[in-house]
Amino acid sequence: MATILIERIDGVRAFFSQAELHHLIRVRRFRAGDRFEAVTEDGRRLSCVLCQDGSDWYGSIEREQGQAHESSLELILAPALIKKDKFEWILQKATELGVSEIVPTVTQRTEIRLDEGRAEKKLVRWQRILIEAVKQCGRSHIPGIRAPQRLSDVLEQFGQCEKIAFDEGGDVGFSEVVSEIQGSRLMVLIGPEGGWDERDRASFERAGVKRVKVGPRVLRAETAAIVALSVLQFTCGDLSGSDPVD
Repeated sequence: MATILIERIDGVRAFFSQAELHHLIRVRRFRAGDRFEAVTEDGRRLSCVLCQDGSDWYGSIEREQGQAHESSLELILAPALIKKDKFEWILQKATELGVSEIVPTVTQRTEIRLDEGRAEKKLVRWQRILIEAVKQCGRSHIPGIRAPQRLSDVLEQFGQCEKIAFDEGGDVGFSEVVSEIQGSRLMVLIGPEGGWDERDRASFERAGVKRVKVGPRVLRAETAAIVALSVLQFTCGDLSGSDPVD
């Protein structure tokens, strides 16, 4: 079933943008009377019937499905900026894997640098990628995404959050860290193509970040991000395939 992003709701009517309408009518070939799912930016998921009133189109809300398909584990991903296609792939897959927020991070070895104007344009594109991924995977929550920030600022802003950084030079195994996770809120930091600099590692030590190694092989940045999220959701989140225990 098609999933459409809703811009506003007026009573039992759900309205969407021209771009979403074009996708529904021209691309998916929907007609008045067809049913579709809708998601709002604040996380509501709705079952709707497509209706036409003159030249206006809207969704008639049949019922609200609630906040389904969300993990109890609040995962915040802080990936270093890498090449465009690989970074955008991380955004898409991280959304499918249930992250709650993404914080693009500038490290000592980050090669991608964005001025304010480019960062604003990128942010708009990144948000669109997240929305499309949410619609595809059936989530009710659109992950938040921040403008790129320096590593030191990221660590300061999330000072009260448990944090792990994936590092081929890490001093603790991933399985050991997973077994010691206490809370339901966790930040995962992924380095750039060139890895972490010693100044980054010094920042980790000051901020109490655990440096974690994953097996004997060096993983690419995008691979490390997906491995981290997958394992954490399987062991602490909702990828185990079993119903959560109250």
